[in-house]
Amino acid sequence: MISILMPIYNGAEYLRESLPSVVGQTFEQWELLIGVNGYPAGSTVYRKVALYDSRKIRVFDLPDVKGKSQALNALVDKASFPFMCLLDVDDIWEVTKLEKQSPYMGSYGVVGTNARYFGERQDDPGIPTMEVGFEVFRRQNPIVNSSAMFRKTDAHWGDIKGVEDYDMWCRLAAAGRTFFNIPEMLVQHRVHKDSAFNTAAYDASIADIRRRHGFI
Repeated sequence: MISILMPIYNGAEYLRESLPSVVGQTFEQWELLIGVNGYPAGSTVYRKVALYDSRKIRVFDLPDVKGKSQALNALVDKASFPFMCLLDVDDIWEVTKLEKQSPYMGSYGVVGTNARYFGERQDDPGIPTMEVGFEVFRRQNPIVNSSAMFRKTDAHWGDIKGVEDYDMWCRLAAAGRTFFNIPEMLVQHRVHKDSAFNTAAYDASIADIRRRHGFI
């Protein structure tokens, strides 16, 4: 049983692409938790997203929550199931993603998949596949956010804007969690010009994360 977390501040217009990739999953034991954060209560954005609320899709208005990390932590508190997945609103899953990924959770702490870029970049992301060693975290973020599956007990994000996912993976790797990336490309990751690992704006934050978790 898997809880899928999707915080939304910008990008609600992409739901028409991302939601069908969840609803069509061949693994059917999931719930999707969408949290609209950073707007006043009852905002226009929340009302539009709330139209998707259903038995398996739960939409939450989070007017007092600021930032992606806090939104994710708030959604974890509302999650029903022991395993978590992430899906950025502008990314897309292949319909077999959860089915192919879930068997690996018996052996690893975090399971991702290979991915393809689309949008403003369409090159190979260079994700390491199979077992991901400790040393990989010294030079790159080896887990595409929207590909990740992990345990609810490990789900907590620090307030580090833009690279909160890398911070969590480094924390878990330093704590001894094992990582695995399925070689198959099961996620389409939309890349924008301001994506954190594609700009120099986050270099200082990335260096600090590596330092704090023992990767430097």
